[in-house]
Amino acid sequence: MNDKRFKKSLDFVLLSEGGYVNHPNDAGGETNFGITKKVYDMYRKSKNLPAQSVKNISNEEVEEIYYKKYYIASGADKISDDKLALIHFDTAVNMGVSRAGSFLTLSRGNTDKYLKLRKDKYIEFSKRNPAQKVFLQGWLNRLCRLENYIKQHY
Repeated sequence: MNDKRFKKSLDFVLLSEGGYVNHPNDAGGETNFGITKKVYDMYRKSKNLPAQSVKNISNEEVEEIYYKKYYIASGADKISDDKLALIHFDTAVNMGVSRAGSFLTLSRGNTDKYLKLRKDKYIEFSKRNPAQKVFLQGWLNRLCRLENYIKQHY
């Protein structure tokens, strides 16, 4: 992967995705660097590799999974505006490729509207499912870091 914009975006995403986590309220279950065990198992199977703990994921695997399953799959690579591409990629990672696509369509490429849609969805998640309230402040902090990063770097 020689895409400088992807690598810069991935560096930002990994600031939020951290290391190994297995929170009982997280619907994604066991994750490492934000990659769920389920996604990692599918990736390993597609490479004809045996399943292994997501704790053992390599940096190369992390990069390839994020590039193919989130950056390319979301269409972030086709977005000409670097700010919007980062927001879209980070949203695809955090909320899913499909939801990121909906936000892109609804926002019509307006970054402020896109971020508002994302914030509103976080609040909706926490209201609809009280077990998710434990994540709300972290989600909002991630959004704040994203907004600050964009202001500083674009």
